[in-house]
Amino acid sequence: MHIPDSFIPLDQAAVYWIIAILFIARAVKWAKKGINENMLPLFGVLAAGIFVLQTINIAANLLIPVPMLTGVSWHVVGALLTAIIFGSPWAAVLLITMVLAVQSLFGDGGITVMGANILNMGILGGFLGYYSFIGLSKLKLNRDIAMFAGAWLSMILPAIALAFELWFAGTFPLKQGVLLMGIFQGIAGLGEGLITVIVFNAIIKARPDIVDENILKKESTAKVAVVGIIALMGLVIAAPFIASSNPDGLQQTAHIVVKDELNKMVSPITPLFPNYSIPGMGNVGKVAAILIGFCAILVISFGLTKLIKKG
Repeated sequence: MHIPDSFIPLDQAAVYWIIAILFIARAVKWAKKGINENMLPLFGVLAAGIFVLQTINIAANLLIPVPMLTGVSWHVVGALLTAIIFGSPWAAVLLITMVLAVQSLFGDGGITVMGANILNMGILGGFLGYYSFIGLSKLKLNRDIAMFAGAWLSMILPAIALAFELWFAGTFPLKQGVLLMGIFQGIAGLGEGLITVIVFNAIIKARPDIVDENILKKESTAKVAVVGIIALMGLVIAAPFIASSNPDGLQQTAHIVVKDELNKMVSPITPLFPNYSIPGMGNVGKVAAILIGFCAILVISFGLTKLIKKG
């Protein structure tokens, strides 16, 4: 669901950047007091984990085997998972912003339109998903079910917003855009829900105090972070071999509604590592590129939050 540079004109992209910057500034302010010092290792590893998971597109028909979904894929976003673990949607805004910034080096989402991507995945995904989860939990719904529903909404509602954004940009027709993005991301939301529940339960099984507000969190999450890094390193190596080559929901929608014009919509910015690869190195180059991104987001997310806490 990463919008490329060519899909939104610069004047409209600037508006989304302004909105995003306002939210990022507020997220930084939240982080100064909202993230406990001992949670910083987990924040860094979660950001790196989401980066790696977003490099792995999964065939949509593995979730629901219907002909329409053949040739379409989806990937994790992780906004709700972040918001729940850190108890605030502002965490999702901050983390997704860092992930998107690194991903822009790989051509996964544009630089000029990054404000729109932050708005959709970090702000709308984080806030709508989190408060849907909170609302459903207050209705005494089972936590996993509430989490699954919140994760699903964190995918489909931003997708519909994206369809409106691209309609304003003159890129998509509204009805087709809303219909197709709603279908594709609605299916993706099922996978997002499953992964959110699985990962969240794995984390709290290791550290139940993370979500217990009555426990003073004195123990560092460094051990959990180390285990996470080791597990993710395996995923980094496997990513190029298990990722589907099918386009995601936004790319597939563009192929359907834009058609011949799609070839003319070339990004004006050349990424350093296009399509998560180092040209001319085959699968080794893909692993190396993802590893570079993994290390970069790990250092940036942990280091930046550390600086924020000290500032």
